[in-house]
Amino acid sequence: MKPKRLIQVLVVFMLMFVSMGGSQSALASTNSIAAQADAMVFDRDLDIWNATYIGFVTADIFENWHFDFTTAHTFVVTVSPITSVGGLVPLLILKDSNGVEITHSTNSLTSTQGAGSYSIQVQPEAGGGVYFLTLREVVQTLPSASLAVNPSSINVGESALVTVSLNNVPAEGYASAEFTCTYDASVIEVSNIAVTSLFGADPAVAINGPQNGSFIVAIAGSNGNKASSSGPVFTFSAMGLQAGQTSINCTVRVSTGDGILTQISSTGTTLTVTGSAPTATFTPTPAESATPTSSTPVGSLTPTSSTPVGSPTATSSTPVGSPTATSSTPVGSPTATATQSTPVESATPTATSLTPVDTATPSSTPVESATPTFTSTPIESPTPTSTFTPIPSATSTPLPNGTLTGQVLAGKPVTVSLYDAGNALIASATANLDGTFSFTAPGGTYRIRATASGFLSAEGMATIPPGGSSSMPTIALLAGDIDNNEVINQLDALTIGMSYNLSTPTAADLNNDGTINVLDLELLAGNYRATGPIAWQVSYPYP
Repeated sequence: MKPKRLIQVLVVFMLMFVSMGGSQSALASTNSIAAQADAMVFDRDLDIWNATYIGFVTADIFENWHFDFTTAHTFVVTVSPITSVGGLVPLLILKDSNGVEITHSTNSLTSTQGAGSYSIQVQPEAGGGVYFLTLREVVQTLPSASLAVNPSSINVGESALVTVSLNNVPAEGYASAEFTCTYDASVIEVSNIAVTSLFGADPAVAINGPQNGSFIVAIAGSNGNKASSSGPVFTFSAMGLQAGQTSINCTVRVSTGDGILTQISSTGTTLTVTGSAPTATFTPTPAESATPTSSTPVGSLTPTSSTPVGSPTATSSTPVGSPTATSSTPVGSPTATATQSTPVESATPTATSLTPVDTATPSSTPVESATPTFTSTPIESPTPTSTFTPIPSATSTPLPNGTLTGQVLAGKPVTVSLYDAGNALIASATANLDGTFSFTAPGGTYRIRATASGFLSAEGMATIPPGGSSSMPTIALLAGDIDNNEVINQLDALTIGMSYNLSTPTAADLNNDGTINVLDLELLAGNYRATGPIAWQVSYPYP
């Protein structure tokens, strides 16, 4: 039988089948798409998943397929035209047990509904004809994390590589992720934590630990990058310390960039360590025997070298003492008996004779003291007289005050300061909670600066008209400059890692929620590698 003939037979069969079924008058859909009020709606049943059903609709005939759920399901209903008159465009309307529309779509409809009775009404949005209908359950693959170790068994002193991965990453991707991992620190030692490029080529990373059998790895894509696919996030080495077995697990929380952390399921792994390390016993023995050998000669050298050093000193001091005594002998020649004890003490006078040499130095000091008295004192005294610097202050004749307003956006309290041309602070104020501020200052041009803890600063020039007002444009400070050096980089991320889950330093709590964690790292990563101060545009004066 030819295919065309077969389709015609199917259409006739469907019409006969429909005519035998119960019917009821119904209005078309309550949605915005118009349908004829006298269309007939025929009830049919859907009771098998993934089966293919055949239906037929026209402008006068609609079909309503009923089905029941005992538990919640995510499902998709697809209607595919087989033959059509004027080009069938099927409209699907999902209804509840009372016949109230839940949602509608053309060609296919996907929805998640709990236990209950529902129906899918099929009617033509355009044309008419025969169609295939299928009802399929959507198997949801939930996001998760997993750990894998290679090899799974090592000897003491050997290392295995552990890989931590994200699976079934949703289409919107993850802006950041936090991994809190645990292991038995008596069995293995963790090191060499290395992050992959799943979150982009230059992610911001904060690591806390490893210590006491745990560590934290927080990672955020920089400058808008996200983890948009599944794959390894980071790896680390696990070295066997002693025979035993340890499970390695990570608790994982992720953020899509909305400032909310969601925990996802995670599957851990197990590493077995066998054998022992006798090599470690041999290592200390030679080390200790080498130590006494090297210390003995050093000790013997020390006394040997000190002896000659002492000898020449004594020898050189004796002749020095002799001539000194000889030169002083004529003075004290009457006391011949004391001369013998004098040479011994004449070594002391030798030092005393050095003192006169120092005394000769002070004798030149008066010459120098004369010099300062002569030149520097009188020359500097006119300088204070030329403190006609007050004369400029006389120039700053009081000008009428003006007003400067503006708004600085940040997640922290903002301080706004005004400086004059000499960099002197003229005024400073803390902005309101919404970032707005207002200054009253004498008319003039000033440098204006806005700062917030953990943020890059903003600077610009502000002109305040005497007796008038001006406004600075609204500006948003960039989060992440934790060390206050006007650069957002890995050093700032390092501070987050060292202070993870703490509340201090407050500069690292960028979102000001009282806890330093991956959400703060996410804010930092959004401005990664940015530098300050940010240019603040010139103010706008108003008459």
